Amino acid sequence: MLEPSNTTSGLLETLPWLRLSPPVLAVVLAIAFKDVNLALVLATLGGCLLLCGFDGLLAVNTLCEVLVNQLADADHASVILFTVLLGAMIGLMNDSGGTNAVVDRMARYANTRKKGQLLTWLLGLVVFFDDYANTMLIGGAMRPLSDRLQISRAKLAFLIDATAAPIAGLALSSWTAFEIDQVTAGLAAAGIEGDAGTIFFATIPFRFYPILAITTVAAIAYTGRDFGPMLRAEEQAQSPVTKPEKFSDEADGGNVWFAILPVSMLVLIVLVGYFNDVDAYRLLLLASLGAATLAAVLPVLARKMTISACSGSWTSGIGSMIPAVIVLILAWAVSDVCRPDKLNTAGYIISLVGDAVRPEFLPCISFLAAGAIAVSIGSSFTTMALLVPMFIPLCWSVLGGQGGSVSVEHPIFLATVGAILAGAIFGDHCSPISDTTVLSSAAAGCNHLQHVATQLPYAILMAACSLLFGYLPIGFGVPWWIALPLSSVACIGAVIVLGKLPKSASSSDRRDVGEPAS
Repeated sequence: MLEPSNTTSGLLETLPWLRLSPPVLAVVLAIAFKDVNLALVLATLGGCLLLCGFDGLLAVNTLCEVLVNQLADADHASVILFTVLLGAMIGLMNDSGGTNAVVDRMARYANTRKKGQLLTWLLGLVVFFDDYANTMLIGGAMRPLSDRLQISRAKLAFLIDATAAPIAGLALSSWTAFEIDQVTAGLAAAGIEGDAGTIFFATIPFRFYPILAITTVAAIAYTGRDFGPMLRAEEQAQSPVTKPEKFSDEADGGNVWFAILPVSMLVLIVLVGYFNDVDAYRLLLLASLGAATLAAVLPVLARKMTISACSGSWTSGIGSMIPAVIVLILAWAVSDVCRPDKLNTAGYIISLVGDAVRPEFLPCISFLAAGAIAVSIGSSFTTMALLVPMFIPLCWSVLGGQGGSVSVEHPIFLATVGAILAGAIFGDHCSPISDTTVLSSAAAGCNHLQHVATQLPYAILMAACSLLFGYLPIGFGVPWWIALPLSSVACIGAVIVLGKLPKSASSSDRRDVGEPAS
């Protein structure tokens, strides 16, 4: 195990702020280069240079060692395998026509603007297992229908973007293993005994922003009310209705069960294992392996795909997850050089601000910090990897400094972790360089800058309600079961008060635009 050299130890004693250099470099370089992967590599290399006393050759060798160690770690390997196996399942569901069949079947019942928007939102909840798959599948499937129903491309981009990451962050998805792993790293950095999976699930009620995003999108879709640039975009979309297309019972020869059964197996295995105290990493791996296998077997048994075709879909699905895996490995590497036995970044932050921060404000600070970093670098995953391992020790230290017993079940502790996971999604929604923001624009066929401009007011509204009616009251002892409904009502109320029906939308919503052919 590499430890700081004598030169490094002396330098860090003189200039302790250098302990912050890897995460700061990651943020600054991501903004400068608009490339998260390069920024993470250079940030890790910078940390290795510090550890090696600025010996260049030794630093490069250390960088290689750090990267290899991330792959050699058993828990990390489980996360990677879960991610790629989930990609295999998604690829098979897509290529077999299963996902399209589900979307196609549900789209038969949408014949008004309200129904079309609600259907887009509902499909976003159905495709909960990956934000990329959610964005591309729902965007591509709903774009022709949205055009026919006079729903603007900007509105479609918002509906899919504001649902994809929030539901993936809350539900069992390609995010789950990574998020649990960051909690594990934070617990290790703080020396806390606790099950990361249990803590992760316990933070769900405290993730106000993604929950508000899902409920607010539903309210906007149901009421038809918009404000700001989105209202103008919706008014411009009021155009003559075109003849509706026919909707078939199946798409591309697929069957709805090709999608329903694998996803059901994924959820079932996790639920059974969770209530039987199976290790979280092993549980996710078993669930994804079983679901991916079933996704391959079903179309073969139904003679819709050959074994060779299924093998190709399996491989291409795994390949689609490689960019996400690269980000995972590099984020782990940055976190590794910041560990207590190396640069001890979290320890420095605790010593710097621990006495100055009141625990009541930790959830708010965590949310704002995560949002600011995610806006800057355009990556939810990187933001979580940078902040969760730092803020868990900080929160534990601050709570412990107030006297009394500290528990991982403490509302402020859970809210602090949940605020980072939620704030990362908020910043991602506001960032023009976010991958999901770009994908949402592309999938909806919307101008990218228009999508950012029309979504931003809604994201700010939901973030403000999360802070004022969620994290701030939580810090002062209000239970989540009061704060969550309160913030939801505030957000929905703001939409009703501030929003207006687009011109001609009221008559358009009352008029059938043509019954889909049965």
